[in-house]
Amino acid sequence: MAHETDAPTVDRRTFVGTSAAYFIASALAAACAGETTAPGSTTPPAGGGTTPGGGSSGGGQAGVTISGSSVSVNVATAGIGSAGQYVILTGTDAIVINTGNGFVALSKTCTHSGCGLARFNNSSSLLECDCHGSRFRTTGQVANGPAVTPLRSYAVTVTSGVVTFTV
Repeated sequence: MAHETDAPTVDRRTFVGTSAAYFIASALAAACAGETTAPGSTTPPAGGGTTPGGGSSGGGQAGVTISGSSVSVNVATAGIGSAGQYVILTGTDAIVINTGNGFVALSKTCTHSGCGLARFNNSSSLLECDCHGSRFRTTGQVANGPAVTPLRSYAVTVTSGVVTFTV
């Protein structure tokens, strides 16, 4: 007769607690990753923005050059030539938006809990964070919380179709 070994047993409370901890940890990791598009997606985010891609030096995005704390974004190459278009930069903490009256560069990190801002909503003219629903104006000011602190704003200059700022 073959000898069977007993498999280790886990009580229900331990199993449920461990499973919940793994689920919460994976959900937090995904939420804090700051993804702006689905992995591998080439579809622009809602609102007419551009997705990370391309191949210029520093930022790894078409039309974006990052050198230390200096950032340059070529408006045509980055696809932000029309009002409401935006680019979320992958190599630094910034989003650049064409407001129709010029360009703004703001921190892409929500001041509520540090999540990455998901998109610029062209119809409401607000930056949106998917983590907890905070929304920000193009001035960086909070439009609705839970965030209470405005986004960091970077002074921009535009010369010959290139937006330049320092982070």
